[in-house]
Amino acid sequence: MADQALPALVKRSAELLGDLEKAQGLVQHLHGDLASLDAVIRQFDPEYPVGNIRPRYRRAQTPAETGSHSWAVLDALRVAGEQLLAAELAKRVIAERGLDASDKGLRSLMAKRVRMALRYQRTNGMAREMTAATGGIN
Repeated sequence: MADQALPALVKRSAELLGDLEKAQGLVQHLHGDLASLDAVIRQFDPEYPVGNIRPRYRRAQTPAETGSHSWAVLDALRVAGEQLLAAELAKRVIAERGLDASDKGLRSLMAKRVRMALRYQRTNGMAREMTAATGGIN
């Protein structure tokens, strides 16, 4: 057993060392960028207390913010080959992504994101809105 585990452990260790070196390079690059920005700030105001600038943390973008919902919605429409309501599209996107369809909060959130994606695609001419009476997208 140890004969099989050892190569896998060595490989994982090498991967982590590579990730660490890459991260350290990024940290050095960020320190250089920060020093450059501080120098520019001092050019505008030599007395500005750059050491008192507090860190501001950015929230990571979700896949919805990077456009993946729009693609998932368009793919679901293509596969269906017919007009679908936003709620049905949300169910199909949840199923496609292997998410928990029994989670009511997730279904609500996904329906909201699907409607947003449809609205965006409608403005780009990729989808069109139909009234509920005609059985289309709403």
